Amino acid sequence: MLTAEIQYAYFQDLERSTKAGLVAYFSILIVGTIISIAGINTVYHFITHMKVCESLLITLLTINILSIFSRSLNKVSWLGEFHIWLDQKLFRFLFRSNEIILRELLLVLDTRERAIIDSLVTSEKTAIARSIFANLAENHSIFANLLRRGIFRSWILYWVLIYGVFAFVILTIASLSKSIIIPSAYGHAFFISIVTIGALHILLTIMQGMNILFTTKRLIRELIEFNHDEIVSLLRQQIKKT
Repeated sequence: MLTAEIQYAYFQDLERSTKAGLVAYFSILIVGTIISIAGINTVYHFITHMKVCESLLITLLTINILSIFSRSLNKVSWLGEFHIWLDQKLFRFLFRSNEIILRELLLVLDTRERAIIDSLVTSEKTAIARSIFANLAENHSIFANLLRRGIFRSWILYWVLIYGVFAFVILTIASLSKSIIIPSAYGHAFFISIVTIGALHILLTIMQGMNILFTTKRLIRELIEFNHDEIVSLLRQQIKKT
């Protein structure tokens, strides 16, 4: 049986994974931006001729920057808002997932009740879908099934990949600007490599998002099948609040 401590530890692990991914791509973004602005030749010459004191100074500075950035991630609300903003600007899989959940849930209601929820604005519909899903997840057997399907880890992988997409979009702009202003064979090669890795991130993110949508639809249908009465009750409670 899943205890509150086990659930807490599980989500703590997911949070650490999310933050580790964000820190990693933040580091890639900073290093890539420096290379794009300074140029590969300049960076290579600096690294190969760097003195011990300079190496220690750069190492300490890097550690301090990453430490400050990691501490800022402790503000969970900020990180959640960043996720939503990224998803809205790039792929909108979070929105589409909420749409699937609500659409499947509405099938258990009669026509009149369905019309009431359909008349609500998008934000209210999304809030209802999240509320129902959160209430169902409090059931230990349902939560265990969600863990078994790996839906939570699937979302974490999606967020980490979307960090990569965001980072490589910025790096693509930086490296392209550099190659246009100061053309060079090394700069062109760096730009091509950034575009290639960025395109791979986009492809993987779309594949992961589609997998989440497919898994979400299958999960919510199973939940409805085995928890029909409870879901109807929760939905009607939400309708009364509107």
